[in-house]
Amino acid sequence: MAEFAYNDKKHVAMNKTLFKLNFGRHPWKGDLMVQMEIPQVEEFMKNIQRSWEHVAQAMEEAQKNMK
Repeated sequence: MAEFAYNDKKHVAMNKTLFKLNFGRHPWKGDLMVQMEIPQVEEFMKNIQRSWEHVAQAMEEAQKNMK
C-alpha cells in the first residue's frame, strides 16, 4: 500500500505521478463512474514521450536549483 501511495503522488520536481509517467494514465481506484478514453497507440506513445521530455527538463531544472 505504501508503494502504491508513493507512485500515485505527484512528484514535486516533475509535477506528475510515477503511474502517469510509466503507464500514461492513473490506476483505477474503485470509482464506479470511470470514463476512460482509449487513445490510438501512436497518440499514446507521443503523449508518453512528451511526458518523459517534460520530466527530463524538470529534473535538469531541479538539479540546477539544488546547486
